[in-house]
Amino acid sequence: MALAWLFRSNSACGGKGSAHSYSIVWGWAKAYPETTGYLIPSLLAWAHLRSDQVLFLLARRFGQWLVELQRPEGFWTGGMVGENRPSVFNTAMIVDGLSALAAHVGRESAAATSAHRGLSWLLSRLEADGAWRHGLYVSDFVPAYYAYAVSAALRTAERLQQPEGRQPLQRALHYYAGFFRPDGTLANAGLKPGPWAFTHTIAYALHGLWDAAQYFQEKTIQQQVLTSCRALWGTIARRGRIAGRYREGWRGDYSFTSPVGNAQLSCLFRAIAHDVSDAAFGQWADWALDCAIKHQCQSQNPGTRGALPGSVPWWGPYLRGRYPNWGVKFLLDALYAARAAV
Repeated sequence: MALAWLFRSNSACGGKGSAHSYSIVWGWAKAYPETTGYLIPSLLAWAHLRSDQVLFLLARRFGQWLVELQRPEGFWTGGMVGENRPSVFNTAMIVDGLSALAAHVGRESAAATSAHRGLSWLLSRLEADGAWRHGLYVSDFVPAYYAYAVSAALRTAERLQQPEGRQPLQRALHYYAGFFRPDGTLANAGLKPGPWAFTHTIAYALHGLWDAAQYFQEKTIQQQVLTSCRALWGTIARRGRIAGRYREGWRGDYSFTSPVGNAQLSCLFRAIAHDVSDAAFGQWADWALDCAIKHQCQSQNPGTRGALPGSVPWWGPYLRGRYPNWGVKFLLDALYAARAAV
């Protein structure tokens, strides 16, 4: 069902990318370059698993569209298609997808060339201390979840064999790891300034920090991520559910849960379970995945069938009344990782 939803999200945009989301009020949104980009590795993984050429062709279609959208300077813009401001995070997610596609179609491909240019732009925008302060989602707010852009850029540099990216990205890892608080929460963990952070951005930050720390074998940062995840799980276990957002001290907002964030937490816990000898992380990944799957829409509405809502109940503050395409991405990733772990 989730894969079928992606095809419908593409058709809703005239075959140009994947729709940002489906709204129960407004219907299909415009195509969203950022998440269309990081849908590509998910499609490639399932195409390989199923030996499904149609999925591979959809990944290529996404890639071709993104190459066409790239600006001459090398970046992609923020927001949905048609916007103009440069975006660090969106560019990082897109080069991650294009470099994964290039690994399949060849280093001389348009996808590879485009990913090279995008990565060069990202590295040129990193400041001496390792921060990105331009091309932000919210002006003058440097968020912790840009750690996920660090790991995406690292994967891209590795696939494209660009070792010159490693040193600046290691500095970036240290900069974003500096957001850890003593209790394991992260400062600036939300989409914008304020005390609350959705599980969506918390999972982004922790997963990005984990992957980059694993790459560089940064033991201290690895331990910080483990401590953070164990503290979060302790809160989840005590309450028996995952809050939709958290603040300092792991105080949760239990007025809603986010199936999208739950799928992301499953991906995070599974990645850690793959790397450390602690079976608990695999169990937590299974539990978080169950918390996502039970909210996968089973209706006959083609805009929602197979997708995850941003919030349950639907009027919760994360993507109120909408079914985002990245919920499908992380559900597919969590299901794929669970299958690989068996």
